[in-house]
Order: sequence, then structure tokens, then C-alpha cells
Amino acid sequence: MREPERTTIHDVARAAGVSHQTVSNVLNGTGRVGAATRARVTEAIAELQYRPHAGAASLRTRRTGRLAYPLAAGDLGPMNTIMLEFIEALTSAAGRHGQHLVLAAGDDGLEQLLRAGAADAVVLANVARHDERVAELTRRGVPFACFGRTEPGQPQSWVDVDDRAGVRGLTAQLIEAGHTRLAFLGYAPQGRWDDEREAGFREAVSAAGLAARVSTPDVARPVVRAAIDDLLDASPTAVVTGSDVLAGTVYAAAAQRGLRVGADLAVTGFDGSMVGRLLTPALTTLAIPTAEVAARVVARALAEIDGHTGEPGELLIPELVRGESSGRWA
Repeated sequence: MREPERTTIHDVARAAGVSHQTVSNVLNGTGRVGAATRARVTEAIAELQYRPHAGAASLRTRRTGRLAYPLAAGDLGPMNTIMLEFIEALTSAAGRHGQHLVLAAGDDGLEQLLRAGAADAVVLANVARHDERVAELTRRGVPFACFGRTEPGQPQSWVDVDDRAGVRGLTAQLIEAGHTRLAFLGYAPQGRWDDEREAGFREAVSAAGLAARVSTPDVARPVVRAAIDDLLDASPTAVVTGSDVLAGTVYAAAAQRGLRVGADLAVTGFDGSMVGRLLTPALTTLAIPTAEVAARVVARALAEIDGHTGEPGELLIPELVRGESSGRWA
């Protein structure tokens, strides 16, 4: 059976009454095209259901239309919902630009993609201080963009969350609401974000002339639970945590002591993940704007491909989502 003929760029040009070059300019965002002409072309594209031929475009531009994302250990873990949401947002953001997100199995998988020329740029997340991946991509001249800050002297194509400012502001609000015995529960630093969240808490309590009780245990469950019990033994009125998962663990420990979260003990989280959204009472948390981060990271990766480098990194403020877990507010 003969396949139906594919709509071509010339069909669109005839329907819109313009040249095929004008249609190409509209599709690629190049050249000068008036608003009225652009509208006619866009309408013709929609009516004819025209889809550019990806293979032909690749031959012309020598691009693959793919962005590579190397999966780190734990990225797809069932409790790491924030990274699952970020990867989903990355996929959507790439698609809006006509790109495909390709997941690579760690550094080895990424190396295979790069050697095969199967990706135009790399997107990194969980960027550590002096991250070897950043140094290697820079050395090889591979375009990339990061969720997380790079070091001074390296390409600054990154977007990050201002963890410090977020936790500092949240802690200050708890203090303004009357809390004077506050504690912070985080993780033993796995990345810059852990240090920044703890620093934000310390700055807020120090500015108020209060003592800072801080615990940053290893991620192992028994160790975390022991740290929480130790914190609660000091009878804080508020516990600021470095993640929604940690906040959930505080909920459980408080319940075993007969403490009511939100009434007897204020608890806050960080991430705005699905884990936090399932807690009762509703968790007050600082939500990472994963969709916005993903959109900006993809835009930066594409700019790097086009050679538009040199822009400074961007810090986004996490969104305060108020729930009943934080009790009274000023």
C-alpha cells in the first residue's frame, strides 16, 4: 500500500504565500520575519500538520537534536522523587525545543555517546565542588549546562537553587513567629546544597542571637533516627530539615513521643517533592522549581551549542509552600 505523501516546506510556503526560505526562517528563528507573515506561516504549518524532517535537518546542521544526561547512582531511586521530577521536566523542556533527552548509564555511557557523536551537548546535575565531569567536558570542548554551580574559572553555564537564602528566610520567619529553641537536621554533606542549607539556618539563628543546634548524620536510616531522637531530647519547638524525606522521619519520631506536628512541634522540609506532599499535616517546605530549572538549563545547553557562551550562572529562590506542619506564623 502506498504511503501518503509527506507535506513539504514548499507546500507550507505556497499555502502561506511566502518563499520556502521564509518558512525556514520562521522554523529556525532566524532572519527578519514580520509578525503578520510569521502568523500566516505558523497557521499554514498547523493546518497542513507539517513536521520538519529531522534527518534532513541533522545533515544540514551536523547536529543530532539530542542532549545527553548521565544518570548518577540513585537518580532513579524510588525515594529520590525530586530527581525523578527533574528528569521528567528536562525531557519536556528539551521536547519544546525539538530536542530529545538521552539518558546515559553513568560516565561510561556518556563517554560512549560522545565518542559516537550521538549528542550535541550534555546536561549535568548533582554537580559537586571541583566536579571532574565539568573539568573533562571543558577540556574536550563539549557544550554543557548544569543544575548546580561550577567553579570560578570554569564555564558558568549553570542554574542553581539558592538553598542558603531559602533556609535563612524560612528560619527567620519561624523566629519571628516566636520560636527560640530551633534545631536543624540535615545530611552529612553530599554536595554544596547540604552545606548551603545548614549555613542558611546558622545565619538566621545567629542573627537573632539564638543558639544553633545542628545535626547532620550519615544517610543510613538507624543513624538518622538516632540523630532525631538526640535532637528531640533537647525539646526544640521547631525543627528545620534539609529535605522532605528527613521531615517525614521527624514526623514519625515525634508521633512516637506523643508530640503533635504543627501544634507541639513545628517541622519544615526542603524539595517540595511527592514525599512531602503525602505527609499529614501538610508539610511546610521550600520547593525546588524543577520545571523552571530544567527549562533554563536546556536553554543554556542550546545556547552553548550555538556558541553563545559567557553568561553568568543563575540562582533561583525556592518557593515557600506553607502547610500546617509549621504551626503559627507571625
